[in-house]
Amino acid sequence: MRAIGHAVGTKERPNTSEEFYFWIPREERTLAVGSIVKVLGENGPVYGLVDEMMSYTDTDDFLYHQLSRGGRPDLATPSREQSVMVCRARILKQETDRPLRTGVVMYPTQRELEDLLNQEGCDIPFGVFVNTDGSVTPVKVDESYVLGPEGAHVNISGMSGLGTKTSTFLFLLSSVFAHSRSKVACVMFNIKSDDLLYIDAPSDCLAREDHELYSICGIQPRGFRARFFAPMNILSEARSLRGDVETFRWGYEEIKDYIPHLLKSGDQDQREKLDTAFYDLKKMASERGLRSFSDILEFMRNELLLEDRHPTDLVRGSYKATWLKLYNQLRGFESKYGGLITGYEDEVVELPYESLGDREVWVIDLQQLDFYPRKLVFEKVISEFEARLEERSLKVDRIILFMDELNKYAPSQHSPDVVSLKAKLIDVSARGRSIGFSLFGAEQFKSKVEQNIMGNVSTDVYGKTKESELLEAVYRKFSDEIKGRMRRFGKDEKLLDHELFEAPIFVKLPRPPCRLGSDMLRSGTRLPSGRTPRLSGGRAPSERGLPRL
Repeated sequence: MRAIGHAVGTKERPNTSEEFYFWIPREERTLAVGSIVKVLGENGPVYGLVDEMMSYTDTDDFLYHQLSRGGRPDLATPSREQSVMVCRARILKQETDRPLRTGVVMYPTQRELEDLLNQEGCDIPFGVFVNTDGSVTPVKVDESYVLGPEGAHVNISGMSGLGTKTSTFLFLLSSVFAHSRSKVACVMFNIKSDDLLYIDAPSDCLAREDHELYSICGIQPRGFRARFFAPMNILSEARSLRGDVETFRWGYEEIKDYIPHLLKSGDQDQREKLDTAFYDLKKMASERGLRSFSDILEFMRNELLLEDRHPTDLVRGSYKATWLKLYNQLRGFESKYGGLITGYEDEVVELPYESLGDREVWVIDLQQLDFYPRKLVFEKVISEFEARLEERSLKVDRIILFMDELNKYAPSQHSPDVVSLKAKLIDVSARGRSIGFSLFGAEQFKSKVEQNIMGNVSTDVYGKTKESELLEAVYRKFSDEIKGRMRRFGKDEKLLDHELFEAPIFVKLPRPPCRLGSDMLRSGTRLPSGRTPRLSGGRAPSERGLPRL
């Protein structure tokens, strides 16, 4: 193998058990930040990833350099200044955990590169590494550290539009489906126009290079086996840009455990009073067999809000004024949640959770919902699948939950509007690996995501990132050269950091295997949208509409 440099430690830059330095000759033109090299050390081969490159000369300062040329930048001096290119490499693998003394630096062979990036137990490709000598190999991660039980969760970050976070996720999902040994399914929420409403169709935007990358990863690009769901509106129609979706609508029994999170109060004292009143109301409803909002509101009018009672009178443990406030909020669910919630038990259409099958994707379309109805769907769907995974009542062993805009729904700072949803996502991140619930989160600003979630993530994928974001503490582990490359990433370039890797690896990813809404927009085509929505329960939508509560 051709020597491309020589490793050596100096007084100011000593080698350690974590990194080593080496110089390269002037004629070496291939090496770059992100290259993987091998050193033939005295204790066996040492493999490292170049994360910093520096050029030194014997010139003391810029003034001396200018004067040596008489102030003319195009003038060559009689003798050329001595210079050297020095590289720093983070150690990926070595036989003994000791600093490297010295040794010849070269590129690893194709077989060595494959063994290095495809460790035993790592069998799911998460990208393709292209070394600067032309060697190409897939980079594989360990399924048990992505889907559990050893670890779990993947986080994808990058600039909006240029970071291609959704495209990255869809490629990773196709890789998991192609190579996982488990029965695995995926649940995702469409919150951006029609971005995820065509993933059942194969992509017609793949270039030759994309097909080559899929071939290297052992994946056949195709559309996903998917089902599409959307909540009803007040006319019992699907609130979706796609016309052939299955619909759902919930009543009191389906959301009673989430109602405390939906109630609004002025201060902590009012919050506690409303919570106490609702829990008493729920107990009374259970004792009397009341199972719908219409029945509960009628009960409140007849027994809790009698006209001869003063607002400060105690009624069943709470003031009448508190009962009236609770009544008005429950009655207001009609307008606030616009069709998602029904007052009648016979109009409820629940999602068919137990039917989720192996290698199946559920897309729940929420892009036409406002913030609070959307948050309710997030919490309920996540809770329903979490409970069923614990009960082992599903057809699958593992579920991948894709949550976009994670910094909005699980922010690092306190946000009263998302307290309950954030707590649910923290719970999934903490217990998910043991029950088979893996959170694949995506966001523009990783530094703004709750650290209790990020601390449980075993695999991070970084796309093109703004310089202001790279100044945050979460990126401190990367060298300035690596962060500089992250600012210049193309759409197909990512930085992959897996729990079992000693250093992050630069990878190339193909376009997603399926169609995105942006692809349909460019081609000017759309799926048929005039068909009658199908109900999850298999029956026609009610013509009665949502009642006034």
